[in-house]
Amino acid sequence: MEKQERKKKAIVIGAGVGGTATAARLACAGFDVDVYEKNEFSGGRCSLIRHEGYRFDQGPSLLLLPPIFRRLYADLGTTLEQHIDLIKCDPNYLVHFHDGETVELSTDRARLRAEVEKWEGPQGGEGLEGFLQYVTRASYNASRNGGESGKHAALSYSLVLSKTFTTYLSLLRPSFLLNAINLHPHLPLWNRVSRYFKTERMRRAFSFGSMYLGSSPFEAPGTYSLLQWTETVEGIWYPRGGVHQVVQSLINIVTSHSAHFHFSHPVSHVRVNASGKANGVVFCDGTEASADVVVVNADLAWAHGNLFRDSKGGGRRDPRLARRLEGKPHSCSSISFYWAMDRQFPELQAHNIFLAEEYKESFDDIFRRSSMPREPSFYVNVPSRIDPSAAPEGKDSLTILVPIGHMLLEDHRTPEEWTGLVAKARAQVMEVMEGRLEMQKGELDKAIVWEDVNTPVTWKEKFNLTHGSILGISHDFFNVLAFRHQARHPSVKNAYFVGASVHPGTGVPIAIAGSRLCAEAVMNDMNIPLPASYDPAPVQPRNKLDVMEPARLQDKLEDWAGPILWMVLGALLALLYAAMRML
Repeated sequence: MEKQERKKKAIVIGAGVGGTATAARLACAGFDVDVYEKNEFSGGRCSLIRHEGYRFDQGPSLLLLPPIFRRLYADLGTTLEQHIDLIKCDPNYLVHFHDGETVELSTDRARLRAEVEKWEGPQGGEGLEGFLQYVTRASYNASRNGGESGKHAALSYSLVLSKTFTTYLSLLRPSFLLNAINLHPHLPLWNRVSRYFKTERMRRAFSFGSMYLGSSPFEAPGTYSLLQWTETVEGIWYPRGGVHQVVQSLINIVTSHSAHFHFSHPVSHVRVNASGKANGVVFCDGTEASADVVVVNADLAWAHGNLFRDSKGGGRRDPRLARRLEGKPHSCSSISFYWAMDRQFPELQAHNIFLAEEYKESFDDIFRRSSMPREPSFYVNVPSRIDPSAAPEGKDSLTILVPIGHMLLEDHRTPEEWTGLVAKARAQVMEVMEGRLEMQKGELDKAIVWEDVNTPVTWKEKFNLTHGSILGISHDFFNVLAFRHQARHPSVKNAYFVGASVHPGTGVPIAIAGSRLCAEAVMNDMNIPLPASYDPAPVQPRNKLDVMEPARLQDKLEDWAGPILWMVLGALLALLYAAMRML
């Protein structure tokens, strides 16, 4: 009888969305997987807070870029719909301005166009279409008539989110190089939005989404207008039961493949042998576990500073790299309030944005001065508006996220000073919401029956987030693509990373895209064939009605001949005009 080949063993440190998705991919590829999580719950920032029938998403509160989720579940041999009950959010947002006006953002294109034209007239509707029109990469290569954010989305799906950038030479790939200028990574998002919308109100409404990256719209690359595109075209979705349902469904899938999750099980450091290979982990209680590969889903800068030690087991393995990562520009932090309310507030939609009057100045306070803005822009999520299970009947759960500057390397604020900062943020939120929603002073405060708060200190201590930055290293030009840390450890073999600060970047769908790149790196290094779903076969037609025909010759001729004929006609008219002037 032939001896059965031993399964490869993988250890994943951290049960955040990136780590859980990577664990699921490796388990489905035949690995024996163990996941170790320091907290007693899964999901990391993508976890839940519960209180007497109220439920709050601790971090992410909506689902974007649904094709990435569908691809994940397809890679696991199932479908998104079999595991998640998605609720479409409509409208997407209600944006509240300081002058009492509101703007409704929706996936209903006619309704959205009417909203834009309300402020900018017919040219505003034309600008919206120019901004949003989607083109596939194939049609984009054939035609330059697509809308800007549509191009950004198409090119990002095919050239960025599914590709690694292991060296600077990766930026010279013909497929990327020929399209790089059209991704506008060198220009700020605000500049690109301003080309299509002519009023300050619309520019603000279509640029605040950079907050999902923890970045200022005045500094985030123009590429990220793809967020406005996905929200408007693909829609904003909410998993019934909370965004953590995505993580829980992955845990259910991975445990069915004999993988194991271990909670309240903090890792001290990754074990590295004399030849520089990761071969297991050492836990904080001194026990150890062996593995063929180790995947780290902890905060990247924290991991390099704490999980990888020198050969003597004392200091950092690569102190220069650790310091460099800690010193990189980091995303913002937040003061997040979780309020259980004694009644419902129909004035609020599921997703609400309250923008500061001094819009740019508020972002400068956060990202240039690393402080709390004098007048904050903030986000209010009411999950009970679309999912009644989020609160007792007739009541609301509110999550308020107030972006503030991350903690400096040496933050000497005392607990009393943090308490004062939280009180200030709370008072500002109350004042703005009650004023813009035309409530009586103190009405909101009286309706709160329970409150929890996360501060930069909380984020740092609970999730080991460097500087308390809720979205990891920033996404400015020199911190994306080849400039961003890739999945493989630069000097330790069989050690890998996945998560917000690793390519392709931050956010739940982007971390899931990163899990695919991480799993591919592991399987390639272990000489394990990639699952067939990673390079799916083209759709097979069911009958002749479904056969996809190539572009017709007459269409190609029209594309080329049309502009040429107009130029020739224009030249002839110019010559005719000149001849008539000479007579």
